[in-house]
Formats: sequence, C-alpha cells, structure tokens
Amino acid sequence: MNTLITSSPTTLRWLNSIKSKIEGKIPSLRYGDRKYWAFFKSPERNRNVVLLQPQKRQIRLLTRLEISSNSSLEPTPASGRWVEMYPSIFLIRSEDSIDKAVEMIISSYKEDLDK
Repeated sequence: MNTLITSSPTTLRWLNSIKSKIEGKIPSLRYGDRKYWAFFKSPERNRNVVLLQPQKRQIRLLTRLEISSNSSLEPTPASGRWVEMYPSIFLIRSEDSIDKAVEMIISSYKEDLDK
C-alpha cells in the first residue's frame, strides 16, 4: 500500500481491514491506491467501483449506489461527472463501520455489473 498522505495510522488500519475482508469475499476485485485515494477496480468492467479517501479521522467511501438504496448513504460532495459516477458517499468514522463499508463496496460492485 502506498502512503496515502491524508491518512493517519488509524485510518490506514481501517483501510487494511476493509481490503482484507474484500479479498476474502470477492478476490477478483483489484485494490489500488494513489497519493490521496484508494480504490477497488472491477476486472469485468475495468473501472473503479468505489473510491476511498482516507483522512485523519474518517474514510470517505464514494460508491456507485443511489442514495435511496441505503439509509446510511449521503449525497456525494463531488460535482460534474463525478456525481454521475459516484452519486453517494458513506463515511467510515470508526472501526464499527468497517463491515458496513464492506457491504457498500460489494453492493457498489454488483450495481456496476448490472449497468
């Protein structure tokens, strides 16, 4: 994992946990990261199904899910074309949110396959 410069040791630990859980459930999803963002990429569509932005105290998880698909989702703060690709966001603010985040990533992956 590259150093995600906006992260903290805590959010990097959460990200590693998410990565591990996804690898156990959908091994074909490819993980990657850059300077500010991490992502899971679909091998079938060869595009990102979610973006994760680790910050000091939270991870912003941008998904391909419509806001109405889950009460834990909020409208994306993105604009332009990003809104079309990632209409919703889930905030991971504690270790207790990791399983919910994994569920959102899997749902976003399935949603992307259906389009």
